[in-house]
Amino acid sequence: MDHYSSLKSLIDNDIECHYFDSLESTSAFLNSLPSSNLTQLCVTREQTQGKGQHGREWLSQKDGSILLSIRQTFASDINLSGLSLVVGLAIIKALEKECKVAGFKIKWPNDIYFREAKLAGILLENNIQSGSQSVIIGVGVNYHLEQEMSCDIPWIDLSKIAHKLPDIHKLTASIINNILSMSAYFKLNGLSDLLSQWDQYDMLKGVKLKSIEFGKFFEGEVSGITDQGALKVLTKNGTKELYSSKNIQYI
Repeated sequence: MDHYSSLKSLIDNDIECHYFDSLESTSAFLNSLPSSNLTQLCVTREQTQGKGQHGREWLSQKDGSILLSIRQTFASDINLSGLSLVVGLAIIKALEKECKVAGFKIKWPNDIYFREAKLAGILLENNIQSGSQSVIIGVGVNYHLEQEMSCDIPWIDLSKIAHKLPDIHKLTASIINNILSMSAYFKLNGLSDLLSQWDQYDMLKGVKLKSIEFGKFFEGEVSGITDQGALKVLTKNGTKELYSSKNIQYI
């Protein structure tokens, strides 16, 4: 498609690419394809049934968001708990470079915020096969939303952040290339590179929360992440490690 010709020329890797003007879900499309050893990419201008975390809907408008999914294969013995954090950092690095703005934060485990408002979301879907893991990385970044959207959390888009809004194709390619290169590094090195930078991008450090474990509630304060990507919470009974945000309440 002509609309995506410039984007394809900017992507570094030799990957299987699929481009659409409108699609129900980029992740669902990749999930419908036969498994492949090649990295697969799906990009669309509009998503009509986008999915967010914990079954929520991801709202978007045509050309108002960067909407894409990437399917990659990882060895079965690789712990993928920290992959969403790596993807988050990859997106932030692209935003910093292309928008020339600092101040982006990662809200563990898979959201990107700017000044207390949500800018981007990441959704990982994992399918374990014989000897490998097929992972679909879904990404949505608010680019320029011209209409107000009804949402239960504060949100922001890049048009309200960047002094000069970057070309959407160049920014999309930068995000894709960063995710590909940093996920390849993650395959070999885990979270070692991210841990040294985490404090700079950590939105939750020092935040108090309440959660549940074995049917009992506990309270604590976020102190960082582990080398496996879990959230470290300091409680009166020691440090707990959380791997899901589903039962977390911030207080």
